[in-house]
Order: sequence, then structure tokens, then C-alpha cells
Amino acid sequence: MEFLSNPDIELFKKQSLFFAKDRPWDKIVTKIGIYISSTEFEQYISYENIIDETGELYADDENPFESTCHALHDRSKEIQKEIYTKTGEAIWGLTFTLFKDESFQLEYDYQQPDWYEGNVLRDFEEAMKKENSLEAPDSSQDFEQHREIVDIESVYQSCREELILKTALASQAWGMDQIDQWDIDLVMGLISFTIGERIEVFEINVVGTYHVVEQTFMWAWDHPSIPEDLQEVASMVKDYGEEHDIVELQEHIVSCSEDDAWNFTALATHLAEADGAYRAESNGTLTFVVFRNDDE
Repeated sequence: MEFLSNPDIELFKKQSLFFAKDRPWDKIVTKIGIYISSTEFEQYISYENIIDETGELYADDENPFESTCHALHDRSKEIQKEIYTKTGEAIWGLTFTLFKDESFQLEYDYQQPDWYEGNVLRDFEEAMKKENSLEAPDSSQDFEQHREIVDIESVYQSCREELILKTALASQAWGMDQIDQWDIDLVMGLISFTIGERIEVFEINVVGTYHVVEQTFMWAWDHPSIPEDLQEVASMVKDYGEEHDIVELQEHIVSCSEDDAWNFTALATHLAEADGAYRAESNGTLTFVVFRNDDE
């Protein structure tokens, strides 16, 4: 399955040709090991079955090779994240082979290295937290400038990707993908999940409720049905909306789609540093909550 876009392919081709420079070649092989927060680079050319790994053929003041290498390193980590969010599988490397007729071959390495002893899901989540940090800019900067630099659609997308990883982690840890029944206790601030004969219980905070027929989302802050102590996370999102002048995060009732409601919930999960989120359905109303496992 091909995951590289046309610009990615062109970048690999360009970098390969920079590497070969004026040397004869039948094929140019680029191997990149991708280890969540770092990469490892290996490259060689083959000509008449002779391997040449020589690099650094450019003078310092005319070196296009180095900049394209940096671009490939950065893009490889992005590709790893994109593949993981789409398929749930982690790649640990890729090999791009360019042939003389301009055709190419692409191979992905799904084999986890023997030396890697971390938890893949959790490490991915932590890496994405660092990359997608939504912390407010320095107070010494101009406030209007702060508001301008927030691309809320990109923020939603990043938070959705982070939530996908948290859901995968929860599925691995306690079976979130196998829930038979749920029950929310707004008085105690708890949600319980029945999985076969087992029950998992988590503390919650409510993001808001979505009316399916009317297609409206009501934030939990000042919600008549939500206890005040369960409105804290929704209030955090409202504060974020006020700080960055995002209208839908400040209006109490928002006309939107269910997918928009998931965007709001993903953002809330990130801001609250919650362990996950859940959508509970009852009588045409969807209640969106974030949950935290205090036993961790």
C-alpha cells in the first residue's frame, strides 16, 4: 500500500539525485530508520553491482544535499505518524529505491527493533503531545498576535490524532474497543464500562451534549443538567476560545455536526490532559465526556 504523496516521492527522487551527483548509477537506495522521536539515515548507490556509500560530495557553500536530508528526516517522522493514525500500525523504517529509468520501489519496515523496549502506543502519544503542544504563547508577546497564530482546524486535527492514539492505548490496556454497556453517574462524577464480566470505572468531566435532531451542541458550562464540578473541562475550552477569539468555543449553544462535537471533545481531552473521551447516547442526546484513570 502506497502512503507517500507525489511531493514526498519527488523529495526522495531529488535527494537521491543530489546524493549520486555526477557518479554513474543503476539504482540509488535510501533507508531511513524511524524511531518515534529520531531517525537513522543510510544511503548508497549501486552501479554494475558495485556499492558506493560515499557521501558529502559538495563544498560547504554549495550543498543542497544536507537540506534535503533534513527535509527527509522531518517528513519521515510525519509519515510514521500519518500511517499510525490511519492504520494503527507503527512503521520503523522505509526504503526508497530509485532506478535509472526513473521508476522506484517503496518498502515499509513494520518489524519493531529488538532493542526497543518502550510501549509503542504510549510513546507515540507522548511524542504527539510534544509536537502538538497548545500551550499559550508568552505573556510578553502581543495578545492580538496570539489570537492570529491559532489555526483552529489544524488544532482540531492534531487533537483528533492524539485522541485516536489515546483510544488505541485504552483499547490495549483495558479493552475500550470491547465495551458492552456504559453507565454515567453525574452525582459521583463517574463512568463505568461493562466488558464481559468485568467493569472498568473512571472519573469524568463533561464536555457537552449534542441534540441529534436539532444538530446543536450545548457546552457543559452553565448546562442545567450538569453539576458544576463536572463543568471544569468545558470551562477550560471556553477560556481557550476566549483567549484565541474562537467563536464556537464561546457560544453556549452551537449549531454543528456530530463530527464538530468530536472536534470540541478532542480539544477538551488535550487541554485537560485526560486519558480519553467517550460519547454516550440516550434518547436522541449524545453526552460527550472525558475520563481519567487515577490508578495510573
